[in-house]
Amino acid sequence: MNEQFVSRVLISESMSLRAEEILSSNEGFEVVNEPKMTREDLLSQIESFDALIVRSGTKVNKELLETGKRLKIVARAGIGVDNIDLDTASRLGVLVVNAPDGNVITTAEHTMGLIFSLARRIPEAVSSLKSGLWERSKFVGSELASKTLGVIGLGRVGSNVARLAKNIGMDIIAFDPYISEEAALERDVKLVSFDEVLQGCDYLTLHVPGTDETSNLLGKNEFQKMKDGIRIVNCARGGLINEEALSNAIDEEKVMGIAMDVYPEEPPPENYRILLERPEVICTPHLGASTEEAQENVAISVAQQVVDYLKDGVVKYAVNLPSLGSEQLERIGPYLLLAENLGSFLAQLVDGGVRKLEIIHHGTSEIPISALSSNAIKGILSHFLGDTRINLVNGPTLAKERGIEIITTHRNSSDLYKDMIEIRLVTDKNERSAIGTITNLGSPKITSIDSFSIDVDPEGFMLVFSNEDRPGTIGTIGTLLGKHQINIAGMQLGRTKKNDKAVAILSLDDLIPENVMEEVRNIPGLLDARSVVL
Repeated sequence: MNEQFVSRVLISESMSLRAEEILSSNEGFEVVNEPKMTREDLLSQIESFDALIVRSGTKVNKELLETGKRLKIVARAGIGVDNIDLDTASRLGVLVVNAPDGNVITTAEHTMGLIFSLARRIPEAVSSLKSGLWERSKFVGSELASKTLGVIGLGRVGSNVARLAKNIGMDIIAFDPYISEEAALERDVKLVSFDEVLQGCDYLTLHVPGTDETSNLLGKNEFQKMKDGIRIVNCARGGLINEEALSNAIDEEKVMGIAMDVYPEEPPPENYRILLERPEVICTPHLGASTEEAQENVAISVAQQVVDYLKDGVVKYAVNLPSLGSEQLERIGPYLLLAENLGSFLAQLVDGGVRKLEIIHHGTSEIPISALSSNAIKGILSHFLGDTRINLVNGPTLAKERGIEIITTHRNSSDLYKDMIEIRLVTDKNERSAIGTITNLGSPKITSIDSFSIDVDPEGFMLVFSNEDRPGTIGTIGTLLGKHQINIAGMQLGRTKKNDKAVAILSLDDLIPENVMEEVRNIPGLLDARSVVL
């Protein structure tokens, strides 16, 4: 097979062989499975790969992403993507996906296992008995029933922990600024403030991502607000708990016990062992997702996502792009292409630097406005930036970097069609707008330009012009194009009233050369003329 048609995929960390099996079974995919590849080898070879599949150990930073000039997708076999530079990936147009469902249950179960271990002091008792001692009276535990569990973060894992804890009789309170009270009630969880969680729980479990906002989420002030004798579990991300403040809280018996599965550095450095060796600390080596079932599930998930994206453009669990399933993409795909074509169409009609882009969707809410916006931006920037790699991932980032204001609006009804897309493009010199739709026969149409009604297919070579509405203008243009052997395949005219301004679009068989365009622009009565290619 010709190598240019092969998608090369690198698996840089150890994972279930199901990932390699799925990728290799698809024609046009070449898989390199090198879980022991050194950083130096990774940097030297990444430029030849279209996709990279990682777990938490590979640092997909700016250097790696910029070196991988061929990269189209990075897939994280797990939930967290804090080892991936999302800003750089988005800027370079690299899609980042994860497997948020693959290890939800197993991480929730591990969290519950650590809660039980804290309550019944299981690790200490096991260690004591194995050392030859019989210390029943030393390891008196605590019942979990009727105790209050505080959950910070009610995502997939946090919600499952709450469900499991509820089943053993615990009362649940939670803090999550991104979830509604209605959604919390559906989970049978009482939603309270962050401080109220700290003050009201006997056990506290963390389920938030590792970000600048959540770094040192629990520090000296937070520990002071907690009940005396609180027990804490962290199976989310390292760095959420301030190490010095935690050690002091243990000394003061504010914290009776803590169980950790994640650490700021993995494996933890030698100086961190001072904390881990304390008897109040239970520690496991990042085992939250380490079950056979979970490892296979996340491997299958990311491998299939890589195949779907590289073959069909289908995105399921995107981190830096609106996710669209295959069925949804099939239904709304024509509208996404229409948005891109409308963006490209308007980009070829304006002068100056783009200042504002407004996308208005008239019709049903099935079409995500964010997806329409990304496609319109792609169409616009692809024209202005020429050969620069522009796609749905980096388009919004590049637009933001260039100071382009993006406004999106959804309106529930459309007078003429089920769904219509309206795009307005404002530059520092002029403003143009266009409306398009997909007809009942499935054909894309541009139905309006600058409030002038027209009916034209958004494809091929076109001459778009506005003129004073007077006799002879169209004939003059037709004669000029005929003289240069440029055939007119179709024509659409629009005007507001007689003897006022008019617009026209001529569909052509060939591109108009620039010297001919100069002649067109010099025709008397012509206000504006543009050669457009879609």
